Amino acid sequence: MKKNKLNAVAALVLSGSLLLASSASAFNDVHGQDAKITESLQQKGVIQGISKDKFVPKGKLTGAQGVYMIVQALGLEGKEGKKNSNKHHGKNSWYYSAQKALEDRGIKLPDKFKWNGEISKEQFAYILDQAISSTGNYPMIKMYIDVKDADQGNVLYSGSIQRLLLMKITELDDKGKFYPTSPLTRIEAARMVYNAAEYVKEFKENEEKNRQNVSVSVERINDQVNKVTLTRYQQPHPGYGIRVAKVEFTKQNKAIVYYELLSPDPDMMYPQVITDSKTETYVSNQYTVEIEQLK
Repeated sequence: MKKNKLNAVAALVLSGSLLLASSASAFNDVHGQDAKITESLQQKGVIQGISKDKFVPKGKLTGAQGVYMIVQALGLEGKEGKKNSNKHHGKNSWYYSAQKALEDRGIKLPDKFKWNGEISKEQFAYILDQAISSTGNYPMIKMYIDVKDADQGNVLYSGSIQRLLLMKITELDDKGKFYPTSPLTRIEAARMVYNAAEYVKEFKENEEKNRQNVSVSVERINDQVNKVTLTRYQQPHPGYGIRVAKVEFTKQNKAIVYYELLSPDPDMMYPQVITDSKTETYVSNQYTVEIEQLK
């Protein structure tokens, strides 16, 4: 009886081994860039080792562990989404909050997904792709990457694999293969969620820089009217535009020009050339001009 209890405890520890981070900051069985990745994720509470100094990079993941990593790495837990669901595997399950986060954001699980079974690379890619999309609108260049073993996987997940490849969140091996149906390893999952979190973080930071990278100039047209020009500088291609949303006139003789930053059309292809986007409006020269981004 005592032995059975010990086995049950050991199984519980292993199943939840990605739940909490310990105080250790390194694993001795991962090296190079992977060491940086696992250390960063461990410090953020995204992963945990099998023991104090062992990550076991080639170990396999369950569906619950994979979902937990995605939710924690992208900060999805507790966010409101398109729908809510009361269906779950028991509120006492350690992965319930991660499961609820997916449901709240309308993220679908792949066919034949098992919370307590192994998760394949294409299943993980399908969930991760949706999770990234739930955090924002990410424009992407239309391009097809030749995956040599694409025919071995489920065509329903091929789009997710393509997008993750284009975002450089995952990569093919030197033979151009992805191995879509292979069980996902712990280090493969760690690399993908780390790259996904960095991608989202960098995009958000660039968005903030773009907000700050808008200037205004006022040109006198005649005795009554001034032309107001807003310029959005140093965009990666012409798809990133700017437009005047509205103009408000105050009692203090101020004209507040509200602008919107436009994202590229995902169905369009743009030349990759640094571009300054401009938009114009006209106001009475009785007003001083201020600009503000429309919230």
